[in-house]
Amino acid sequence: MQGLKPARWRLPRRWEAAAWVVIALTALFKTVPAGLAQPGAGHPNPDWPCRQILVGRLSVAAVWSGPSIEGAAWRNDQAVASLVAKLAARRTPIEDAEPAIDDFARSQGADKTRKLIAVFAGLFETLDDERTQVIEGLLRFGAKQKELAEKIRVENALAREGPGKEPPNASGQEAKTVARDLEWDLRVFDERRQSLTYVCEAPALIEQRVFALAKIVQGKLD
Repeated sequence: MQGLKPARWRLPRRWEAAAWVVIALTALFKTVPAGLAQPGAGHPNPDWPCRQILVGRLSVAAVWSGPSIEGAAWRNDQAVASLVAKLAARRTPIEDAEPAIDDFARSQGADKTRKLIAVFAGLFETLDDERTQVIEGLLRFGAKQKELAEKIRVENALAREGPGKEPPNASGQEAKTVARDLEWDLRVFDERRQSLTYVCEAPALIEQRVFALAKIVQGKLD
């Protein structure tokens, strides 16, 4: 019948607000200057997905006021390396660290100070590397979210074809495919975003662990 228009496709109501949030995020991603794309202390990074400020490698001076740890060959000492592995592991509660360090220090005799410095050198290197790996993972995650946000923006524009316009073949398979892809991508984006709450805290939690262990080790130095 002439004069009849195909029904206009609409994104399900529960996802309409989410679509506009993602589109707004896409615009925000594009406002970060390209010259600030490299990670660094306090520098914005267009792929950083967390609200926390991105800080690169930890500074020894920020957590340690004891003797220099430069050149401490902690990996070559099996006792030191074993203690480092135990204390660096998140499954070891901080409250269990002090008695473990106490026992180690008492067993080292006159070599105690040098060995404790080596222990902290190992802890700092191990935990700083772990923190860096977490940050790199978050940056990869953020890059994927950017790509998905852009894909959602394009899908939403294709579905709507601008104010007052009908998408092509709105009643056919193409419109259904666009609707399905858009709704799925919105769901994936939202689920990923919700999973960030804990992960974004991980770099700060590792930094806190480094600081707490440094304080314990320093307290055992002569």
